[in-house]
Amino acid sequence: FLPQVVKTARTMKQAVDILRPYMLQGDDNKASKAAKILIATVKGDVHDIGKNIVAVVLTCNNFEVLDLGVMVPKETIVETAIKEKVDMVCLSGLITPSLEEMGHTVQAMKDAGLDIPVMVGGATTSALHTAVKIAPLYGGSVFHVRDASADAVMAMKLVDPQQRQTVIDENYREQEELRVHGSREKEVQEVQKVQEVQKVQEVKETINPEPLTINQHPSPLFLGQRV
Repeated sequence: FLPQVVKTARTMKQAVDILRPYMLQGDDNKASKAAKILIATVKGDVHDIGKNIVAVVLTCNNFEVLDLGVMVPKETIVETAIKEKVDMVCLSGLITPSLEEMGHTVQAMKDAGLDIPVMVGGATTSALHTAVKIAPLYGGSVFHVRDASADAVMAMKLVDPQQRQTVIDENYREQEELRVHGSREKEVQEVQKVQEVQKVQEVKETINPEPLTINQHPSPLFLGQRV
């Protein structure tokens, strides 16, 4: 599986390199850009197929994209976001450890005083995990996006003064519901685990009852010798 993934990534990169000059034709005026977006695959992750697609789609939708590549440390993301005065950040990751690194990254952004919107995406990401594990670590809004087209749609809403606050408020309400639901689901799972353990213990006691103690043994009907 891995060789195919690497080959696909290289093919995608070559395709993007071919398309880039055509996408940038007649686009010398940076002031006409809708917004500046930083995109990166977080530290520990070398996958960039999805990130490259998102970068292309955002570029085609009139966004200026700063692609930092793969294996990008949180410090680099924070420093670049501040230096370039980006309007939002896109974090990508495919493997499970990337989820934790995304949390570290938004925490670093918060510590640096940033509150610009953050979009996270990748195969292992989910709306529930984003709401429970990532969003609470950040002072701004964190959006989970399913695919490249969703990134562009969300970005366009966030740069629209008439839609921005509504989108932010809706995202907060949805994530709060997910957090409450996730907490209740966890409680139910804990109760189920306890019940399963109790059932197993009952079965063991039925099959292998505990030996009787000295006081529990019945007294004999006759003591001594009988002739």
